[in-house]
Amino acid sequence: MPSRKVTLMAFTAVAAALAQERAPAEFEVASVRQNRLDDRIVTVNVGPGGRFAARGYTLVLLIQRAYRVMDWNVTGGPSWIRSDRFDVVAKANVQGNLQEAQLRPMLANLLADRFKLKLHRSSSETSGYALELAKGGPKLKPAAENGEDHPDYFRFNNTGVSGQGVSMRDLARFFGGKLGVIGVDETGLTGLYDFDVHWKVVTDQPTADLPGADPREPLREAAIAALESQLGLKFVPKKVAVETLVIDHVEKLSAEN
Repeated sequence: MPSRKVTLMAFTAVAAALAQERAPAEFEVASVRQNRLDDRIVTVNVGPGGRFAARGYTLVLLIQRAYRVMDWNVTGGPSWIRSDRFDVVAKANVQGNLQEAQLRPMLANLLADRFKLKLHRSSSETSGYALELAKGGPKLKPAAENGEDHPDYFRFNNTGVSGQGVSMRDLARFFGGKLGVIGVDETGLTGLYDFDVHWKVVTDQPTADLPGADPREPLREAAIAALESQLGLKFVPKKVAVETLVIDHVEKLSAEN
């Protein structure tokens, strides 16, 4: 006979899946306005509840959020999609706090409606980094499961990286993006994970001050080494296949509302 804990976890998983299926495809209300302030302030907030707010976001940044890609995944379109900034305030009719998986299709539909955005997916091969399993296998902690919302986040700075509810696909692209390189997942791992990795950057390397030296290289070396020793994951330079979103059509806001 299954334990009460297992039964409760199974019920929670089913309830979460049903809630995801019932999630609306569009925001209940949404406002998109051009931000004409020259303050370079960029913020985003998801929740509490069904609220989504982005300030000072370019259209490309909004596309990145809607389609879970990086800047280098987006090609085509006029120059203003990377220079003009916008403020978005929207509310979704969802149970509990708005989750990323619920947000993405709503935001994609909002961009299609307000900017008449049309795009298609393509792929190409380029120089980048592949996230692979290190010798000895992964040392990853599956994301905690409980009856409460388990928000996903990714934080990176000069001394470490931490994440909660993060897939290997997202770890590869975020980790690579913070190091200034293209990263793709080739681990074969599915599911979501929590992690907390720390490192120390050595800045007195002999090559650090040479002409043409990349100032991010000491950080890359420290971060990649820590990822392998603490998570059992390698970040290997190689030719990688990357997905590309090609913009076929986009228009400036016809009305700011």
